[in-house]
Amino acid sequence: MKISVVDQSPIFSNSSADQAIKDTRELAKCCDSLGLNRFWLAEHHGSSSFAGCSPEILIPSLASETESIRIGSGGVMLMHYSPYKVAENFRLLESLFPNRIDLGLGRAPGSDAYQAGALAYGSKTTGPEFFPTKMNDLKSFLEGSVSSTKSFESVNVTPGLGELPEVWLLVSSRQGAEYAAHFGLPMALAYFIDPSCIDLADVYRDNFQPSIFVDKPKISVGVFSICADTDKEAEELSLSAAAWRLNSQKGIFGTFPTLEEAKDSINGDLARTNDNRTFVGTAQTIREKLQPILNKVEPEELKIITICEPFSARVRSYDLIKQSFALN
Repeated sequence: MKISVVDQSPIFSNSSADQAIKDTRELAKCCDSLGLNRFWLAEHHGSSSFAGCSPEILIPSLASETESIRIGSGGVMLMHYSPYKVAENFRLLESLFPNRIDLGLGRAPGSDAYQAGALAYGSKTTGPEFFPTKMNDLKSFLEGSVSSTKSFESVNVTPGLGELPEVWLLVSSRQGAEYAAHFGLPMALAYFIDPSCIDLADVYRDNFQPSIFVDKPKISVGVFSICADTDKEAEELSLSAAAWRLNSQKGIFGTFPTLEEAKDSINGDLARTNDNRTFVGTAQTIREKLQPILNKVEPEELKIITICEPFSARVRSYDLIKQSFALN
């Protein structure tokens, strides 16, 4: 089982967005040294909680400071952008870092309506109904074929740029799974968003059409997990993210509390923080909790989101999970 990372550049109350980006850079280097497979960067806009607003800017910085780990977007929210520009950006990145670039695509806005409007800046093609058309255009621009959009028939990506990056679609709904199957894209199931999405593996496999991207179905599952040497330590480390979730359920979207702040706000009541989207404990505990999902989906890869502090605990968590799956 390949183990990869999705990093959202979380901002803690005792830190800043600048420090969150520095932590992301340092985490990428640590994950590279641990031998993890991929390091994906999330896209959020106007957020007090997450600093990663531009994966395509961060990717070359991280790729230049690492050696073998694949670096990519998790993901670029295609509804906001020109498929032509996305294609040129990522073929240029592939040219700079051959065989190490991933283009993970998302269909969600990654922002509220105000930020989405600012990103669109007058474009009338930002609604979800335009995603299939944009995906068709992106595919054409990436592979160098004639676009099916008539007004783009004479448009070419800059000649001589790199080959295709590895392209994935982030999926948490049936329509997303159908799009991934139709366009022949690897599918990254976002269990951390909606646990029921694991039921979509069969939908995807049953309807998959081979493409220039992959010739057979390819699935990963993204989960939120914190691993430590003991269950008790892992549960304690999970309190920062748990307190943040409790606040977000009340409509309070701020920074992540420190561990000490989280202890005070939750008052040791771990029962209130239970969430079936999270996997917390020792490596053995996490494997046991994950096994029903792995049996059902049969993914090739796990993409892990870990949000806790201190920073050293995040690195240790990835190390323990990697070691656990490397034994089998």
